[in-house]
Amino acid sequence: MKLTAKESIAWIQSRRSIYPKTFDKSEKASKEQIVELLEAARWAPSHKITQPWRFVVFADKGLEPLVKFQIEMLQMSNAASEIVEMKSAKLKLKAEQSSAIIAIIMNRDELKRVPEWEEMCAVACAVQNIALHASSLGLGGYWSTGSFTNHDKMRSYLGLKEQDVHLGWYYLGVSKNDREVKRSRLEVEDFAEFRLG
Repeated sequence: MKLTAKESIAWIQSRRSIYPKTFDKSEKASKEQIVELLEAARWAPSHKITQPWRFVVFADKGLEPLVKFQIEMLQMSNAASEIVEMKSAKLKLKAEQSSAIIAIIMNRDELKRVPEWEEMCAVACAVQNIALHASSLGLGGYWSTGSFTNHDKMRSYLGLKEQDVHLGWYYLGVSKNDREVKRSRLEVEDFAEFRLG
């Protein structure tokens, strides 16, 4: 199905970051829906078709060991105990409210045919595809990072190779937030320069 130009821009403009605190906890995204999101991701552009995106999906009973590991990492940090407690509680709450937490990984082309930054851009495009398609399924989410995102222990936990990079987490849930959120954006003339001759 081909969208009209008006439908296409309206769909892009409707994309929003939806946070776990506004997920509908009474419903969960199904495995089939998550697979459909990953299908959308695989059609992102990538130079030389390196397809550098990799995802590790933590859902159902898989969420608990992830959060436990994240909390262990927090406890190893030099943060004050009250900060560790606060962040630990927040991690638990976000996991309880989410259908899935998806690790976003850049899997570097072994031949290094393109620069690393291009590979990261391709992964970002894949995540954008996920975000756009999620809203068509009544799902929502947001991309989060954190101080332990590409930490050696987290890399090991995710099974990354030396050249891979962990770029953060996509928190996914059923969206109950139907209200239109107005966010100010720069006008085209504020960020684009035209050189026409």
